[in-house]
Amino acid sequence: MTTYSIREAKARLSEILRDLDRGEEVIITRRGRPCGRLTAVDTAVDDRPSLATLRGALSDLPDAEYQDFQDIKGIWETRAELPEEMTGTPDG
Repeated sequence: MTTYSIREAKARLSEILRDLDRGEEVIITRRGRPCGRLTAVDTAVDDRPSLATLRGALSDLPDAEYQDFQDIKGIWETRAELPEEMTGTPDG
């Protein structure tokens, strides 16, 4: 973890960004006291379909009910794996 005063942080922004790219945490101080913490942004791509897409897909199914959407929404929010009967893959 690296510490910079506000003045140093202004002068060394490029260096700070390189530190963040390497996964380091940077503390900014004002008059010797910590006043902020900088960390890298998680750039992981969320490849899940949107909830609106899921809702639209369910609305095309003749037997779909509101509870079906609630079940899928819960799975989506927790990033759990879909049960096999919901994936549409044959049993084998």
